[in-house]
This record gives sequence, C-alpha cells and structure tokens, in this order.
Amino acid sequence: MSQLSERVVQDLKKAYAAYFDVEEIDDGTALKALCSFHVRDSQYVLVKKAELWAAENHEYLYLWDAGELDEAAVEEIFRRTLADGEPRVHPHAQHMYTYLTAVVLYDSARPDALARLKKLKRHREFKLSLHGWMELRIAAVDLSTGEITANRAGKALAKDLKRLTDRIISANH
Repeated sequence: MSQLSERVVQDLKKAYAAYFDVEEIDDGTALKALCSFHVRDSQYVLVKKAELWAAENHEYLYLWDAGELDEAAVEEIFRRTLADGEPRVHPHAQHMYTYLTAVVLYDSARPDALARLKKLKRHREFKLSLHGWMELRIAAVDLSTGEITANRAGKALAKDLKRLTDRIISANH
C-alpha cells in the first residue's frame, strides 16, 4: 500500500464516517473498510402506530485498495463484495433498496481489467420490486490521474467520488 493510497483510504473513511458506520478491516487483503448506511422513512397519522407508509434504504460500501488492478483482482472484488453483501439484504414490504457498493483505489490497471469492471452487474428484484431491489455499484479510482471507471449502476457514484477524490488527491500531492 503506497503512502498516497494509505492517505486516500484514511481520508475516504473520514468522509464516509459522516453518514456511514465505518468498520476497519485488516485481514491482509485489499479490503480496507466496510461502511454501512441505513435509513428508514415513514409517515403516520397522529400516532406512530397509524403508519401510512414506510421505506427502508441500505447501503454497504466496501473500500478496496488494489494497488495493481488486473482481471483476477476485479473478479475477486466482485465475488467477495457479493458474497459478503448479499446475505445482508433482507427484503420485506418496507424494504426499498439495498446498494452493494465497491470503491476500488488503484495505482495502475490493465485495460482488460477496467473493461471487465465496466461490465460487472448484479441486480435483483424481490417480489416484482414490491419488496425492493438490490444492486451492485462499483467504481475504481486511478490514484495517479484521478480518473474514475464505473459500471453502469455506478455512474452516479462516480460523480460523487470524483469530487471527493479530486480534493483528497490534490491535498495529498
């Protein structure tokens, strides 16, 4: 882990801590943190028992520091994010969505790895979306240039991540 990537990981964890519960991960792999976000909105009449509607939203963000990003690393990130994240999804009538988000930092990447990352997808609907859905979002940040590569579901994530990482990378150069 380079000094720059270590600082970026720490700064991202601080930034995410404002909205997420951040759990440090030190298992000797590229996974550095799991950030969890949960919100429940509802509307009721007079008393809370007279609830008109409720919606739960969840996100599990996996922060990776890959160093050299190749196709095998992309597949491992995809596999491990889904293996850990999918059991955390609990669909029910008030569940709206759960995002499984992978943010990958890298120093260098093979073009085939980035092409594979763009094609990654996992979307599940529960009971015809009546019990919500789950979607995988993934974005990879090139620490040398600040360029971000994302899958289709991760496009909105990439925009937010670009603002955040540009500020962090420029402050640490």
